[in-house]
Amino acid sequence: MEKKITKNNHFDDIRISTIYAGIKKTPNNEDDLLLIEFETKSSIAGVFTQSLTSSASVNQCKKNLKSSKEPIVRAILVNSGNANAFTGKLGEETVLKISKYLSTKLNCNINQIYTASTGVIGQQLDPNLIIKNLKLMSSSKKLDWLGAANAIKTTDTFPKFIKRKCKIHGVDIEIIGIAKGSGMIAPNMSTMLGFIITNANLSSNILQKLLLLSNEKSFNSITVDSDTSTSDTVLLVATRKAKHKIIHKITDSCLNEFKLCLSSLMLDLAKLIVRDGEGASKFITIKVTGAVSKKSAKIIAFSIANSPLVKTAIAGEDANWGRIIMAIGKSGQKADRDKIQIRIGNELVTKNGMVYENYSELKATEHLKQDDIFLNIDVGVGNFSASVYTCDLTNRYIEINADYRS
Repeated sequence: MEKKITKNNHFDDIRISTIYAGIKKTPNNEDDLLLIEFETKSSIAGVFTQSLTSSASVNQCKKNLKSSKEPIVRAILVNSGNANAFTGKLGEETVLKISKYLSTKLNCNINQIYTASTGVIGQQLDPNLIIKNLKLMSSSKKLDWLGAANAIKTTDTFPKFIKRKCKIHGVDIEIIGIAKGSGMIAPNMSTMLGFIITNANLSSNILQKLLLLSNEKSFNSITVDSDTSTSDTVLLVATRKAKHKIIHKITDSCLNEFKLCLSSLMLDLAKLIVRDGEGASKFITIKVTGAVSKKSAKIIAFSIANSPLVKTAIAGEDANWGRIIMAIGKSGQKADRDKIQIRIGNELVTKNGMVYENYSELKATEHLKQDDIFLNIDVGVGNFSASVYTCDLTNRYIEINADYRS
């Protein structure tokens, strides 16, 4: 049955419905199908996985965005439990059949229907099951963002939902975001699934530029296990209900507060995904400074973040800093051996090409006993920096993924 939710004046033209369709195996029949409807034509932008085996839904969303200079959206349909990836032409036909049903129901063009799927790869998604449950959803106008976030979970242990408020031209603006993800997270564009909605009066062209800017320092700066999903999707929607002046350029100073607000929301959503990493017990921030470029700093940071040896050492609260040195070296990026400085928390570990003479492993180990770990690395060859966020690697990760389909 559809969830009950409170109404929000900033989004009184949106309806959210969730239902248990039986796609996802859960002991308590938790909802696994989400429909977000927009009564009016809303602007939309998106970023997607760069996987060469992307899902049928990802391919559909990309096609929709390219169908017009100013793409619009009337509905977003999301299912969990089945990724509809590597399902061939049947998978594409499934998306088409579901989209045709919704476009007829909403009296809109089929390219205004966006879908997303997450779950097991390689299993066919039954379109008739989806359509049957869409018919069972009630038509009452209710909003339940938390229920929406719950419906798109797979191995997530908690729903990921954040909202922010700001102003454009003195007009109140709200941004709401939900996301899912806890494993198969090493996106080269986004996260597993994320949906961000605002009442701002912004065109799709402006939204796309804003999304790309904010994505680079948020969803594009996290990793759990170095694997990239077939289904990674982040959609940003603007209902355009706010009564502020039209923004024509992304450089307009009136957008400054909105940019900060959007970036903050996306970064916090991304961090929630890392905190919920499969089996994770520690949240790790890796900041690399002194690099020859931002790109180089980020590559080095990811090399450290994706190292199983670094991640397991942190899980075991072992200040084995030699593994960080290893990860810097294998990155292939410029670093000056004699200038590399590593800090675990506030404790300086290396200096002048060797262990620092006053280094205290006891203090470094004490820091690793915390839930939030900070690794700061200066590679001594430039003035650029980047931060990447990850988690530790525990036995629980193996247990979850060895039994994922059960």
